[in-house]
Amino acid sequence: MIIATAGHVDHGKTSLVGALSAGYTDQAPEAQARGMTIDLGFASGQLDAATRVAFIDVPGHERFVRNMLAGVAAIDLALLVVAADDGPMPQTLEHLAILGLLGVPRLVVVLSKVDRVDGPRLAQAGKQIQALLAAGPFADAPVFPVAAPAGLGVQALRQHLVAQAAALAQRPAEGRFRLTIDRSFAVSGSGRVVTGAVLAGALRVGDAVQLLPQAGKLRVRSLQVLNQPVDSVRAGQRCAVNLAGAELKRAEPARGDWLVAEGDPGTSDRLDVLLQLLPGPQPAPGPRAQLLLHLGAAARVVRLAPLGAPGQPGLPGDPALRPGPAQLVRLLLDQPVSAAWGDRFILRDAAANRTLAGGRVIDPFGPPRGRAQPQRLAQLAALALDDPAQALQALLVAAPDGVDLSHFARARGLRADEAELLHRRLGLQLLPGSVPQLAVTAAHWRACLARLLQAVDAWHADQPESVGPDEAQLGQQLGAGPATQPLLRAGLRVAVGEGTLLRDGLSHRRPGHVPVLAEADAALLARVVAVLQPAGLRPPIVGDLALQLGQPLAALHAGLGRLVARGLLVRVAPNRYYLPATVAQLEAQARALAAASADGSYDAAAYRDRTGIGRNLTVQVLEFLDRAGVTRFDGVRHRLRA
Repeated sequence: MIIATAGHVDHGKTSLVGALSAGYTDQAPEAQARGMTIDLGFASGQLDAATRVAFIDVPGHERFVRNMLAGVAAIDLALLVVAADDGPMPQTLEHLAILGLLGVPRLVVVLSKVDRVDGPRLAQAGKQIQALLAAGPFADAPVFPVAAPAGLGVQALRQHLVAQAAALAQRPAEGRFRLTIDRSFAVSGSGRVVTGAVLAGALRVGDAVQLLPQAGKLRVRSLQVLNQPVDSVRAGQRCAVNLAGAELKRAEPARGDWLVAEGDPGTSDRLDVLLQLLPGPQPAPGPRAQLLLHLGAAARVVRLAPLGAPGQPGLPGDPALRPGPAQLVRLLLDQPVSAAWGDRFILRDAAANRTLAGGRVIDPFGPPRGRAQPQRLAQLAALALDDPAQALQALLVAAPDGVDLSHFARARGLRADEAELLHRRLGLQLLPGSVPQLAVTAAHWRACLARLLQAVDAWHADQPESVGPDEAQLGQQLGAGPATQPLLRAGLRVAVGEGTLLRDGLSHRRPGHVPVLAEADAALLARVVAVLQPAGLRPPIVGDLALQLGQPLAALHAGLGRLVARGLLVRVAPNRYYLPATVAQLEAQARALAAASADGSYDAAAYRDRTGIGRNLTVQVLEFLDRAGVTRFDGVRHRLRA
């Protein structure tokens, strides 16, 4: 169990930890000279023969709230220390608010220095504490009168903590390993050591890890928990990690950094969160206000972009933050931070030195655009659900045409095996060839395939002279927008693979369908095929084709246009017509180039050299493939869309 102190300066937090742990945490000369805690102190205590706990002693002075926040990111129980002679003081109130915003599960109030007051004052201090806790999440917190230096009340408190430790359920070691670093130091003969709380997952000696935000790749040399060597650590423990690796020289760990599993999705400078604003006389921060975000042991400057209320997509862009129910907000950070779903945070006004709000992260990788659109707000309301299976199911309702599974796993901090198990449990259909990997419900997938085949059948009935619709025409017929395009593309891929559809160039038809052409168009098609087929990937321009066929250019254009409309020819450029089978070869060359490239991209010169069609025609073909949705151009290189 991890226990942290909280409370006003000089109320006896450090002496209490000393009485419980048989050792004092403050060793820094500056702290000893001042006679007060100015930074985090750490100790381990043997409460009884079977119960050993970790203590974090935090500073109580208002100037060191930032240090206090670095130590209470992942604790099981807080000891709120209130001196009987002073009663609740400003930092008592602020620390209590912080503990509530961080969702600390248990609170014990220690009424300290009871040997300095008489009975009436002690009773009055107890009533003040009850009034302070009454309206908050810790209304039922027990109160223990203590005089730590004299040992008065310490044993009763110790016994209560032993019972709390025994009742504490072990946290599941789920998700990717994440540790928030609150100390970093060098040990002679061992090298670099970092300490902190494990928020998720598990770690073993010898594991590869990553230091964020520096992105340094390191290895675990050894581990300690409560000053004892161990082979592994897990969520809910504080530990010391002895690190090894050449990148330590470049990326030295510091407080506020994160130690994460190898392959972690990395950092982000925009977090979509549920924010709870504290009540008070101060005005709510505006969208342009610069605040200080405390997440884990890190502190970052942020701006707020309110989004709306969870489950109420009708409030996008509401600029007002109000005390009361939590609101959806985007945090825009000046520097990236490591975050995952459920991480608790605090927002403070650094200039006024006061705590304003807190909350939890819902999506640490929010999209750069469309953050306040109704569909995005509905997705965030789904993501806010605690159970990952329920969240994913709700997300499928909010985005029925495809949920990005890789984004969901990244945001929730799921390991690959956990994500795979979740997908199988819900019976999701992965869209083949989709990038990123999208999934829909099995029922929605079956319905989409049926609609796709019905649309092709309707096309054949209405236009029997046509080969069939291409992807864009099918999308238009089905009313598909950008969000449904991956679903349509995956459906076509599966239907062609199963043989329920056949692909001719860019067109799709049902097996057995043969276009019924007028006699003149059928004759023209036969003559055009006789010229284009031997030409392969480099057909003649339309002027030369007219000369070879002995037809006026205008009349040939009209005839070729009818054949293009029926899907029997493909107009790649204003002066170039291709057979559908040859277009399939052009696409195959693009796919082969992308597959042979390390990053899946290629440039015009590589395509020209592979096909041998010349520079000018290469440019026309590549532009056509971009228009057809086969590839996309980033300004330098071409990449496959799926």
